Amino acid sequence: MTLWLRNTSLLFLSEIDDKKERMDRALSPNGKTQIDDIESTKRTKVSTKLTQSEKREKNVLVIESIDVNNGYPMDITADDLADNRDDPNMQVDQINYSTVNHPDNTASYKKDRKNDMKVNMVNNQSSLLVMPEDLMAKVFTKSTAKTPRNLFALCELWDFAGQKEFYATHQAFLTSSAVYLVVADMKDDILRGEDKPKCSADFQHIGEYVDFWFDSIHCHRTTNEQDSSGNYDPPILLVFTGKDNYDKADFKEREKILHDQIDKVLGHQSKYHHLHDKFYLSNTKDTDEEFEKIRFAIFQTAGKMKNWGEAFPLKWILLEHLIEINKNDGKHFINFTDMFKLAKHHDINIIEEDELLLFLRFQHNVGNIIFFENIRDLIILNPQWLADAFRCLVSDRIDNNRLHHLDDWTLFTRQGKISESLITKLFESKAGSQFSGQKNNLHKLMEKLDILVKIENSSYYIIPSKMPSAKFEVVCTQIGIFTGKCKRTPWLCFKFEFLPPSFFNHLSAWFIRKYCPSKIDSSIALYRGICVFDIDASGCKKILVTMSTDTIALQVVSFSKKQEGFGNTCSDIYSEVTQLIEDIKERYKVKISFELHFKCSDGVYYTDTFEYNWLTKNKECFCLQHQTAHQSGKLYLPWMKNEVYF
Repeated sequence: MTLWLRNTSLLFLSEIDDKKERMDRALSPNGKTQIDDIESTKRTKVSTKLTQSEKREKNVLVIESIDVNNGYPMDITADDLADNRDDPNMQVDQINYSTVNHPDNTASYKKDRKNDMKVNMVNNQSSLLVMPEDLMAKVFTKSTAKTPRNLFALCELWDFAGQKEFYATHQAFLTSSAVYLVVADMKDDILRGEDKPKCSADFQHIGEYVDFWFDSIHCHRTTNEQDSSGNYDPPILLVFTGKDNYDKADFKEREKILHDQIDKVLGHQSKYHHLHDKFYLSNTKDTDEEFEKIRFAIFQTAGKMKNWGEAFPLKWILLEHLIEINKNDGKHFINFTDMFKLAKHHDINIIEEDELLLFLRFQHNVGNIIFFENIRDLIILNPQWLADAFRCLVSDRIDNNRLHHLDDWTLFTRQGKISESLITKLFESKAGSQFSGQKNNLHKLMEKLDILVKIENSSYYIIPSKMPSAKFEVVCTQIGIFTGKCKRTPWLCFKFEFLPPSFFNHLSAWFIRKYCPSKIDSSIALYRGICVFDIDASGCKKILVTMSTDTIALQVVSFSKKQEGFGNTCSDIYSEVTQLIEDIKERYKVKISFELHFKCSDGVYYTDTFEYNWLTKNKECFCLQHQTAHQSGKLYLPWMKNEVYF
């Protein structure tokens, strides 16, 4: 076993895509970092160091060996993970200096790499696996520098899109093993919770709220207990840009206003304890020294994380580096058979499938790869590749010049329904055969993540995040909910402290697979924030699934003329949805909680609701909306028959 300084991810969360070039440069060694030209999610490998006091000949990741090489200290060079595509036997540090430290060679490097990748895409497969004979020597070298231990680590830099269309994909990339930079414009106020539109589930502007990102990151906390410094992992650094728009006096005044707003919005809340530091920058006028302060803060923050120095099997470390070598060779994905070939490298010697699966599950959980055991033909080595595939379907920036005349395109933009042929066209329009060649596996993966849902007895899919917006009152009127012919149960409300936008996508995906969406005119009643489904074949009994910023609410309605109640329908749905929520929490490793609330049948589901435990202790409750009393049991019993014992 060795003490391993495990890779740390660095994530930007921002809607500002054109102001980070200098920040990216400041975060890279020697002020130089290769940034691929991509729209929103940028991934760059940087060597991170925790001290600026010593000049080194090369950046190294130091680990302490417990039982390797007679216990001598061992170093992992950051250069060992450089691109060795042209000559697997070439010294890795030579390749590193020719590609990273000499920017004049960057264009040639990118061109060669793009040509190699293009061949792989056309062939619909990765190129031959890179299997260096001297893997152990490439990963572990004796240290010749007087380097304090535990000061260096390999860091992966992500510039993560904050646009609303990517909310549904965040689940695949957010991790607890990261340092987060939340970037905001100084001119924008940090709004309080009561300033947000409570009834809206559209989330058009929710990303503008800093506390939205704090809540999202708080869901990925590693523990409910603060560390000795009073902080939570993962840590957040809050970066305000646009300092150059203020003179010295105005800047000080604005800085104080923002400080007070942060304290007012986040103060006395556990999510506030993710914040480690704040920075104010000008992307056009500040010197490199100002950006270096952020870089140094990142290094200090990463070194304090609990996963710094975790112990893992040596063969896991070697396999991770072998995967990294192949990833740098242009391989975005491989299948399980090829992964097993890597694992059987003579320096690694993982020969049991169960051990390899354990390694892959761990790598998936920390965000290094994307792996599902029932989709073994597609193991994503480079999550950036998957993010680009998602962008083909969920981005609002799709170039539709060649698609706008298609009926399928109109159906997609108006209803969120998408055909097989349109999926293929969107993949091809973005990156040729890069994604279309893996379309079937990408289908399975996106269905696994509830980004894509197959409609039963139809050739179409639904993308929940692309469903159109609609007002609750309009949908209910079209269905006939407000007429005297409709019988309605009380509202069952799952009230969350924080409700991630993707949660409704998971919920609606589950209902789409289980029930048939109700019809409205020539369309289906699937909207962002409200969906209606037929519970029975007659369509007379339906369920409304709605969402506000902090509440998911369900209501069963019936248009049947039969004199019958709702039976066990409500209680069965409650049990299934409760289990679904627990499954989602476990699947995505998120810490979220909810309370059960209820509301009268014609009441507003997101305000003045009654907490379940309170109702069980009081026979009556006064309804503020209707200014009358309700019998408590009538509000919760239809849903809680399986939970209440007489």
